Amino acid sequence: MNLLESLLTGLDEARRHWGQTVLSLLGLVLGTGSIVTVLALFGGQTAITEQFLSEVGGRGTIIVYDRESSARPRARELASKRLTFRDAQYLRDRATTLTAVSPGWSEELPYRAGDVSFDGEVVGTVPDYMVINDITPMIGRYLSDLDVRHQARVAVLGWKYADSLFGRAGDALGQIVSLGGKSYTVVGVLEREEFYFAAWEDNALEYRNERAYIPISTAIAQHSATDRLDFLTLKARPSAGGAAAQAQVKSLLYARHGVEDFDIRMSGQGAGDDSGQFLLLFNFIFLVVGIVSLVTGGIVIANILLASVVERVREFGTRMALGATAGAIFAQVLAEVLVVTIMGGLLGLGLGAALTGVVAHFMQMPAVVSPFIATVSLTTALTVGLVAGLFPALRASRLAPVEALRYA
Repeated sequence: MNLLESLLTGLDEARRHWGQTVLSLLGLVLGTGSIVTVLALFGGQTAITEQFLSEVGGRGTIIVYDRESSARPRARELASKRLTFRDAQYLRDRATTLTAVSPGWSEELPYRAGDVSFDGEVVGTVPDYMVINDITPMIGRYLSDLDVRHQARVAVLGWKYADSLFGRAGDALGQIVSLGGKSYTVVGVLEREEFYFAAWEDNALEYRNERAYIPISTAIAQHSATDRLDFLTLKARPSAGGAAAQAQVKSLLYARHGVEDFDIRMSGQGAGDDSGQFLLLFNFIFLVVGIVSLVTGGIVIANILLASVVERVREFGTRMALGATAGAIFAQVLAEVLVVTIMGGLLGLGLGAALTGVVAHFMQMPAVVSPFIATVSLTTALTVGLVAGLFPALRASRLAPVEALRYA
């Protein structure tokens, strides 16, 4: 009996014992469907995270922050000036793995334009910040090297603040705005930026709409007594990679400070944590259901096949007496298992695709069943089924023909 005949025999056995077949299929269908849904949701979340990273500068964007002081700082930590404008210049000159360095200063200052006033974030930075973070002006321009060199009193407003201060964002260009009691000319207004990890999430980029950018040199001269920085925004060379750039930056800053009083992370790290944690719990539940269903399905298949072997002892004995080898009997039983697992895997794939569509619709999140996910799910189902069928197949192949022929 060749493989095709074995598969046809398996189909016939599945049809004749449809009750056993349904029980065998149930676990595989539920398990495969759950795994498809989990992988599709993970894939959707990965895709949306990559999209967010591209919105904030893409992979290779690195942020350096001051670390909180120790409860009992040692002499080196006390001697360190922490992050300063000179650190940015040092990295620009020494870091071979970086393509851009942007020092950053940030403070909450009072905004005022006419009768409108409120407190908000003001960021002191340089032109590279726009390039690194993929910022686009809606009207006007961003900060220039000339602005930084001459400590110009110019500002670029985020869309929301421009709209709040002047009634319409487009009307802000060329107007005077007071920041921390100092007057600045608005030379640009940024495009409104929006990004949502899920329908129930707030705008992850709203912070960009709620700030003003001024030259770093102006920020230090007008609003700070020192050249201390709040952060450094860096861009790794594509040829070097983010990990190598982080390692070099860490080494250079440690050499300057004599102590690790700073933290380094990739831009976008931790973004969407709320939706991510909810999705992780949701996926964990589905994954547990899938694993339990597959294991249960495997046990059911093994038990049903063992019962089937007992019922068909005389059939196997007759075939072996007519010349069938133990390997042929083993292959026949496994082929029958293959039929059931293929049916269960395909039905589970269909269930998973339907369930994914329903979950994605109600959760308002992207989830797509890709060819890779379909392949992994079907392979998992086939593996579970074939492993479950090994023992019954071995038992059938080891029957003694003479003893088997005695069964009525």
